[in-house]
Amino acid sequence: MDKTTKVSNDWSREALSFLYEITSSINANDNNAHPCAAPLKLLVNKLGGSAALIRLVSEEGWMDLYDSYGLSKEQIIELQHSPIDVALFVHQNQSINQVRRAPASTLINNIKGDMLSIPVRYQGHTLGVLNIFVAADKTGIEEETALVLLALGQHLGQAIEKHRRENAAKQTLIQEERNMIANELHDSLAQTLASLRFQVRILDQTLQPTSEYMAIMSLEQVEHGLDEAYTDLRELIAHCRVPIEQQGLIPSIERVVSKFREETGIHILLQCECQDPDVPANMEMNIYRIVQEALTNIKKHANAHIVRVLLRCDGNGNFRVLIENDGKGFDKKAIQSKEGQHLGLTIMQERARHLGGRLRIESELEEGTRIELKFHYQREQVE
Repeated sequence: MDKTTKVSNDWSREALSFLYEITSSINANDNNAHPCAAPLKLLVNKLGGSAALIRLVSEEGWMDLYDSYGLSKEQIIELQHSPIDVALFVHQNQSINQVRRAPASTLINNIKGDMLSIPVRYQGHTLGVLNIFVAADKTGIEEETALVLLALGQHLGQAIEKHRRENAAKQTLIQEERNMIANELHDSLAQTLASLRFQVRILDQTLQPTSEYMAIMSLEQVEHGLDEAYTDLRELIAHCRVPIEQQGLIPSIERVVSKFREETGIHILLQCECQDPDVPANMEMNIYRIVQEALTNIKKHANAHIVRVLLRCDGNGNFRVLIENDGKGFDKKAIQSKEGQHLGLTIMQERARHLGGRLRIESELEEGTRIELKFHYQREQVE
């Protein structure tokens, strides 16, 4: 800790109480999805402000909004990705170790009052900045208040770094488990399917000269089914090894659409009206799997000529995913009456429920199929 942020024996009881209350709220919330939301609310109330936010430096050299309290939806969107505050940073790994005060309008247009900027640091490295919007005051900041805020910036830095490391450790454990499952699938089921494919192919070649047409056709259908099962399994293994958390939702869907186009030759259009959707990794996975399953069904059953995939979201947290095609369609009642035949559709419905949304499937014979997913998700802000 820097000398300027050490607790002094000369600090007033009020300052020590303020510091203790804020740091206690940090420690109580650092394991939550938003570890800084409660401390930000407390800071705003203590200082008589209107809002507070934390922006962190990204690997690309920008400042991304990490957490906030008291901001409108429009302001949150505006601050998601902003340039580095050059007044705060000397260079990326060092900051001026002081509290700065400036007009709030320097960060957000048409906002009154002042803005305090406090460096958020961890072990001498500047992670980002804490901004607090307060009433305009020409008298400046009292030294004791400034020292308390600098100390809080370091406590916040510790909580953020701890949260980051815990998330990284969780993702590592998840990936290790996925790799283990992928290895088991490869060494057991994949090898068994490969062996069966080889045996069926040999049997087909042996029976070709002597067997009846129907027997040969049945054998070829079994061979084709094994080929599809083997291909699906290889895709599952590859997906386990490359988690969607590293790819991102949009690139993952772009990749599966491109693969669909290459394998089928069907004209497929991807419309992305949702850049970098802010949803958790488990929700990304469910969205991706619904799109993947829909395209797999189109490839296997639809006999389509044109396919459209639409992803749309807005600033209010409304999401829409649409997959439609001009293929032969199907009778939903007939599909659902055959046990086991509707398993893929059932799983898609379950994934939609996990998203807290609704999956609507419309299809008519020779009229194509339309699958529409709608759900709402927005990161909560502590009131």
